[in-house]
Amino acid sequence: MTRPKRCRLRRRLHLRWPCLTLFLLTLALLFDSTGTVRAGLCCAALHECGHIAAYAYLWHRLPLLELSPFGICLRLRGQPMTRREQLVLSAAGPLTNLLCAGLLLFFMERFSCWSFFGYRFAACHLLVGAVNLLPLPPLDGAGIVSAVFRHRL
Repeated sequence: MTRPKRCRLRRRLHLRWPCLTLFLLTLALLFDSTGTVRAGLCCAALHECGHIAAYAYLWHRLPLLELSPFGICLRLRGQPMTRREQLVLSAAGPLTNLLCAGLLLFFMERFSCWSFFGYRFAACHLLVGAVNLLPLPPLDGAGIVSAVFRHRL
């Protein structure tokens, strides 16, 4: 009789400095009386979901994620990418934020259900998307700029 093979699940989430990350997250949520940190975290999570969906669309598998005190990022070390793949992957997060903000404002206007939290949530989406478009190396804007202006040798 043969022994059944064990299904090994690969780790898809890597925690960098887990104690510091959880401490800072707890501290931020503890003193968040206005709900702005919660709205920002939700917008950042939706932003990363856009990147994850683009990665799954391009490579038909889920990416490895790294959670640190500075945010969530996809671990792409050694992943060969074409210009198109890099552009799609980099633009997916900010486009998700723009789409969420636009849909939220559209439905608030359409159904006359304006709220201060809705406007703040839409502003958080726009802010997260805009900050990630900055052309600095850890942000999405650097990936977009390098995909658009990369020269072939």
